[in-house]
Amino acid sequence: MNSPLSEKLAGIVLPDADGRELRLGTLWANGPAVLVFLRHYG
Repeated sequence: MNSPLSEKLAGIVLPDADGRELRLGTLWANGPAVLVFLRHYG
């Protein structure tokens, strides 16, 4: 059986707006979360 996408993404670590590492799973640990990726042109 396949695991939900949230479980597959939970371990990914990305920098936050201040450059600190943030594990994606912490964003939805206590409730729903929306991820938005913006492309920087410049």
